[in-house]
Amino acid sequence: MQRIITNADLIAALPGLLGFVPAESIMVIGTTGNKIDMTARHDIADTDDIADYLADVLHTHHVPTAIVIAITEDNDIADAAVHTISDALLRHGIETNSRLVVARCDQPATYRDLITGDTGISSDYRDSPASLNRVIDGQPIAHNRDSMRASLATTDPIDTHGVQIYPEQAAKAIVSAMVHWPTDVPRELSAQVAVMIGDHLVYRDALLRTAAYDPRTAAAVFTELARPLRGRDRANTLTLAAACHYLNGNGAMAGIIFDHISETTELPTLAQLLDRALRAGIRPHQLREAVIPDADTVDELFGGHFPTPEDFA
Repeated sequence: MQRIITNADLIAALPGLLGFVPAESIMVIGTTGNKIDMTARHDIADTDDIADYLADVLHTHHVPTAIVIAITEDNDIADAAVHTISDALLRHGIETNSRLVVARCDQPATYRDLITGDTGISSDYRDSPASLNRVIDGQPIAHNRDSMRASLATTDPIDTHGVQIYPEQAAKAIVSAMVHWPTDVPRELSAQVAVMIGDHLVYRDALLRTAAYDPRTAAAVFTELARPLRGRDRANTLTLAAACHYLNGNGAMAGIIFDHISETTELPTLAQLLDRALRAGIRPHQLREAVIPDADTVDELFGGHFPTPEDFA
């Protein structure tokens, strides 16, 4: 949980909490005492459709209070969205501490608190501790959600038909790429991973072990591996990236990947389970033991030693 600060600083912290600068959004910050429990964002145009759902998620996780923030230049839409969400929260027994309206988050802007009538100027998100911590951790803040989607861009497709698999060599290459990241990832390795997962789901589960080493870097490697893949192969590999993002606390990027996959094919089973967990507000630490296999299990799946970062020290 993160400590709550002033309204001006809280608005400035939103990009750091999400990983991108939100616009035309409705946000619900679940709170307990003076700490943040949960952060949820949705397109403000869909507020009527998701109000009760968001309230139910907070209620399920026993979050007692919340802050509601509308981000849009249209004051009428902002006021209506805040009231809709706040009413839904109250129906679920959740009080709202602040109901804020602000035009934008990409620069300081005037905000209003619909409860107190107070106004002020939000702080610059680039100076927010939440933003600085994210950047220090090697996770830059995107200008918008579409910019995060752009990071999933494809390269020229590769043919995976007739590819023979060498699981131990592939696992070594993946962990080596993590240790030496950023580095070039061979296209042939993408084909290996695609066929491994497509033919034997146990290899997919074993590869999730990399999330125990460094989930952020593992997500980057699996995203790179997915670039020349298409269809189900791409969906399977991106699901590994999404799982690593989720386990690293980057639920926003995991959700973007699930949306991206859904545009062209059905979500793989693991992606469906993770997507439901994400939408239900399940925290990463609650998933770790269920999703990441232990070292002995992975060694058994591979019939030998599954590589660790120490093997490349």
